[in-house]
Amino acid sequence: MDPKQLRISDYSYVLPEDRIAQFAIEPRDAAKLLVHGQGKTSHRQVAQMASALEDLGFRSGGHLVLNETRVVQARLFFPRGEAHPFELFYLSPEAGSVEQAMEATRELIARCKVRFSKKWKAGQVLQMDSLSAERIHIEGDVSVVRFFWDGPKTWSEILAHLGELPLPPYMRRKAEEHDQHRYQTVFARVEGSVAAPTAGLHWTPALLTDMDALGWKTQSVRLHVGAGTFQPVLVDAMEGHPMHAEEIHITRETLQSLADGRPIWAVGTTAARTLESVYWLGCISASGMPLPKVLDQWTPYDLDVPKMSRSEALRALGTYLDETGQSSLTSHTALLIAPPYSFRVVDLLMTNFHQPQSTLLLLIAAGIGSPWKDLYTQALAQEYRFLSYGDACLFRLSNGP
Repeated sequence: MDPKQLRISDYSYVLPEDRIAQFAIEPRDAAKLLVHGQGKTSHRQVAQMASALEDLGFRSGGHLVLNETRVVQARLFFPRGEAHPFELFYLSPEAGSVEQAMEATRELIARCKVRFSKKWKAGQVLQMDSLSAERIHIEGDVSVVRFFWDGPKTWSEILAHLGELPLPPYMRRKAEEHDQHRYQTVFARVEGSVAAPTAGLHWTPALLTDMDALGWKTQSVRLHVGAGTFQPVLVDAMEGHPMHAEEIHITRETLQSLADGRPIWAVGTTAARTLESVYWLGCISASGMPLPKVLDQWTPYDLDVPKMSRSEALRALGTYLDETGQSSLTSHTALLIAPPYSFRVVDLLMTNFHQPQSTLLLLIAAGIGSPWKDLYTQALAQEYRFLSYGDACLFRLSNGP
């Protein structure tokens, strides 16, 4: 089937409100783990990851790919007398990279969602502590805002001092002190996301050490998660759904390592989308075409270039970096992974349970096929916890490399 003709209504299930996890379980690796692959399903805990890998037939190790992005305190509340404050939800810089924006001083032009947007009058400058904001213009439901402040603080420091952690809207509560730690992965390193790569929230330093002992060597990539990760699909046919673009980073060294033919395990859909995007960028590079600024959502389905092996594509992208004098790639991806997509890089995927009628659920359906619905039904029956602070799955992809 052409993925443009997919009906999102075919990827639905009933998610009771009380199954949406409002708080994280402790310790991190005490979460339940649904394990599925090669026609078999088992139920374990994340702490039993070694046994889960045995269940799926992975015994010799490989590459464990983590998204090292760090969540920023993206919610800014500007007072307006006795009325509810304006909430400016920082999304991304208007120009330049996410990581460059974090180092900006004195001024940043950024894209934001604004609550009570209609109350923000033309020419009105909002003020909170040392931070000022003026709206430049509006694009649909996004405002382009000039932030400016005195002193040497970076935008990263401004957000850390004045912002609030952006918990997902379905948690229906304000961030609490424990969320500052718990809504970050233990391997988060580079600031830029407005939502956590949630499969990574289950990992502990001890579990990473255990996997290293089993031969799973850690590789880091970055996809800075945007607010579009919560964007609902508002049309039935996927042809009418625009995917949001997100910034990705991968080093030349990582590309070289991943090209060695060993199994590749992506922790989270963000890591998976980064790796699959890198594959298509490698194919484009090898064909002699210029790399796009944003990898289009339909690239795998429309691109008319020879398909390569995983190793060939990753090496081709590494060669491109060598020829252009770069040690790493920074790009953007809007890639939509949906049936009948065939995974080119990822063999094994760890992820949480996703919302009905979401693009992330389409990704799962692409990776494991029609069993997704039965597995979600099993998880609900066995009282798994869903969404960001919920339990996890470990899938051996049925159409992987």
